[in-house]
Amino acid sequence: MKRFLYLIVALIAFAACKEVFEVPPQALIQATFLNSETKKAISPKTTIYGIGLEYLWVKDSVLQKILLPLSSNDTTSYLIAFDSKTDTVTFIHDTYQKYASMESGFYFEFKLKSINYTNNRIDSISITDSLVTQKWNENIKLYLSPLATGNN
Repeated sequence: MKRFLYLIVALIAFAACKEVFEVPPQALIQATFLNSETKKAISPKTTIYGIGLEYLWVKDSVLQKILLPLSSNDTTSYLIAFDSKTDTVTFIHDTYQKYASMESGFYFEFKLKSINYTNNRIDSISITDSLVTQKWNENIKLYLSPLATGNN
């Protein structure tokens, strides 16, 4: 009986020493790729590099939708190559710091104000939901010009 009691005390002590940490929620912008002529979803070969974020987000992946993080600054820019045609997209947004919990701390949510972009492959961009929150849903639609010899 004494051994059983020692075991229970040891397990309680071990559980009390366990670090409690949860990853904070992330607010990511969701973009859908559409053909600008047919308005149908397309899946171009995509490479995405975060300007100022200094990392390659996606490399040579065939995608129909993408989730992208925004920076805590007022603007976030990406260099995006769709089937080897490169465009720059800059999101202008307001940033709000939110409290999640004591375990996970703070995270950011955003409100899109506007989007600037180049027109090499991107025909237009429409904002479908300007609030970028921890509940991921479609925020923007990127209308891409079709390639001369492909289905995209």
